[in-house]
Amino acid sequence: MIKLKSLIPAITLTILFTCLSPENLLSQTIKKDDTALEKDKEYYFLEGMKAYTRKDYTDSKASFIKVLEFEPENDAAYYYLANISLNNNDVTSGEMLLKKAIEIDSTNYWYKGLLARIYLSTQRTGEAVKVYEGLITQFPKKTDIYYNLVNLYINQEDIEKSSEVLDKIEQIAGKSEATAMTRFNLFRMAQNWEGALNYLTEFDKEIQSPRIETLIGDMYADRYKDTLAMTYYEKALFLETGYAPAIYGQAELFRRKGDYKTFFEKIIPFISNPGVDAGIKSEYLGQLFQAPNFIQKFKPQLDTLMESMTQAHPADSTVSYLAAAYFAQTGNGELSRQILKRNYMLYPHSVEAAFRYLTFLYYEQEWEALAKETADALVRFPHNTDFIQLLGIAQFQSKHLDKAISTYKKLESIALKNNDTTNLLTCYSLLGDLYHENGNSKHSYANYKKALKIDPDYNPVLNNYAYYLALEKKNLKQAYEMSKKTITTEPDNPTYLDTFAWILFLMDKPIEAKAHLKHAMLYGGNESAAILDHYADVLYALKEYDLAFIFWDQAKALDDTLGIAEKIKERKTAMNKK
Repeated sequence: MIKLKSLIPAITLTILFTCLSPENLLSQTIKKDDTALEKDKEYYFLEGMKAYTRKDYTDSKASFIKVLEFEPENDAAYYYLANISLNNNDVTSGEMLLKKAIEIDSTNYWYKGLLARIYLSTQRTGEAVKVYEGLITQFPKKTDIYYNLVNLYINQEDIEKSSEVLDKIEQIAGKSEATAMTRFNLFRMAQNWEGALNYLTEFDKEIQSPRIETLIGDMYADRYKDTLAMTYYEKALFLETGYAPAIYGQAELFRRKGDYKTFFEKIIPFISNPGVDAGIKSEYLGQLFQAPNFIQKFKPQLDTLMESMTQAHPADSTVSYLAAAYFAQTGNGELSRQILKRNYMLYPHSVEAAFRYLTFLYYEQEWEALAKETADALVRFPHNTDFIQLLGIAQFQSKHLDKAISTYKKLESIALKNNDTTNLLTCYSLLGDLYHENGNSKHSYANYKKALKIDPDYNPVLNNYAYYLALEKKNLKQAYEMSKKTITTEPDNPTYLDTFAWILFLMDKPIEAKAHLKHAMLYGGNESAAILDHYADVLYALKEYDLAFIFWDQAKALDDTLGIAEKIKERKTAMNKK
């Protein structure tokens, strides 16, 4: 039976409810029904509870309001209405309704506990502390109150009060692993590491805990007291066979000693344990990989580690990304591809999962696969500009030039709409390249001009525009000025040096051209067949024939599709006629 308490005037309730909620929570005029039976109140309360349990907060609220029509001082109804407001993210109304419930029943533990949590969620720690301190007075045997309070004192860095509360917990419930860990945190806050170690070792004499013993082992390991550390790790494993933190501690000791055989014997079970947090494992392996030559020296063992971790956490993206990066770095691109694709299939609506997989295809230069997969991704993410760019690049590299132009025109439209100058610059740059590749110089140069309006010093466009003008042997002065800007800002870029040198050569300045091409050779130009070909042409014009043919031979060896063999033959024939 629901206990009736003294009634308050209906008009007071109406005003209270109207003020409490932005949604006019209880705006209905509450009419006192003198003929209502006790069972009617019980009926609406039970209906309210049922609706609340199934998270139908609208019906639940209506039922509890009905309860208040019968019994305006029903504290439980106010409590559930407060919870409904909180579930609807209306903290202000929830707090006011809860305070009304506490006003009616100031002895209720659950009401005050919820009020303390509201204070904590709204960063009113001081008020939460007062509530818990009051609850301790009312409920001196409830240890969970003490734990909540000690955590608040710790957050306030009040070591003295935290210690006092811990003493009370231990008086009521005795010492435990939880109290020991809390005291350890107090020692840590005070930077009293010796005190912490002494406390834990004394605690271990009374109560054995694998967690505490592993922590003691870690502290001895930090002090390079490996024998003592190993002793406590063994104690932890005696209490709990397979306790992962202790196994990890042992493994680290063996790694530090250079005993990698035992290290891998220990660490593989740790990595294979699905109960150990995947993020911790990923971070640990990431650190191992940074050690000089570690991957090269222990690749077979690391292969096993990575495969074990992916099997333990097949659906964890962090693990998948680390494993994919590892296998790509160690030459197993196919396995890397499989891992990233599986992760993408597991999380088809994750932009990051899609991007990781697609960028892998990009770096592997799998252009046809990239075009197909990116097109599929764009069905789910139609306005993702990164994916649109990747599709355009894949189409460009696959020689589907018209499709690539269409893709970049779509990107241009989105960028114009969003006033996105970064993507507009990319669009105009690549459209310039695409139109030139497609034999349409007019559209190519028009797009380059648009790009240079956005950024007059954008070297990729300045270089390509200048080079294509040079190929057509027109507007060489304009080409010269554009190309000169690129080598001024990037004086060691072999591509830009080559363009500038070729323009100088076309302007009958072969000696200057030679100097710039020679400079390009020092910065990677000798790895480009096109640059070697230009250098040979310049040397030939300067009548340095032997050297010219040496560089033509090098160019031909790098790329025999440029027609260099035919050029060598023609030049030698021409020399013989002289």
